[in-house]
Amino acid sequence: MKRLIAMLAFALFTVSSVSAQSLQPNSPAPLQAGINASQTDNFTGAHYWYFYAGPGPVTVHCEFIGGGLLGAAMKAPLTFTFTDAARTWTYSKPLVSGSAANIAETTFKGTFKTRTQVVVTVSPVVGGLVRTGGQYQISVSGAVAFGQQKTGDPIIQTFMQMAGMTQNYGATKFLANGKILASTGATGTWTLFDAGSHEYTIVLDGQRLSLIYMAGRGLVSSDDPSTIIFQALK
Repeated sequence: MKRLIAMLAFALFTVSSVSAQSLQPNSPAPLQAGINASQTDNFTGAHYWYFYAGPGPVTVHCEFIGGGLLGAAMKAPLTFTFTDAARTWTYSKPLVSGSAANIAETTFKGTFKTRTQVVVTVSPVVGGLVRTGGQYQISVSGAVAFGQQKTGDPIIQTFMQMAGMTQNYGATKFLANGKILASTGATGTWTLFDAGSHEYTIVLDGQRLSLIYMAGRGLVSSDDPSTIIFQALK
């Protein structure tokens, strides 16, 4: 039952178009048509996106649902910032949400005289001893265009192993050939179990895990998606 509830909660934010957002301010990821949904918190940091606006009117709609701690609602702020690629102008709007019953939302509207690359930064509060954050959605419409998504399996990168293992493996590389190499020298393998739910089977140093990839966060427990096992590095 615990696994079913966790998977249903995860599915609420993966049924929309979900591209792998970037953790690097100088290399934002492209928003896509429809709803772009993801999850962020103060431990993983800001997310960076972009789209092309104009010439003409553009509408951007943002929603934020705050998470909780041990079942208790906690108010969490999330700031959406818009700027052009050259950073000649900036506009920000903070949203505060405490639970799924308290969805914070806002809509930005503007008219662009020329085609402009707009960078969107989604920023949780930095620092803190308790993980706070939640799920957010971004959709853009009007005179807009979208960049091309990167191809290839999203977990082919380096992560920092955080929890869920018998020991700390530190920085851990997931290689394109399906192999895993930890900074401690431990090795393992990864395979895609289900593409629809982004679920992977991970075997590292003899330990077998079923994990879900969440862009901008990393590989999380399939039983509890709030628990990050391998955190994506910036």
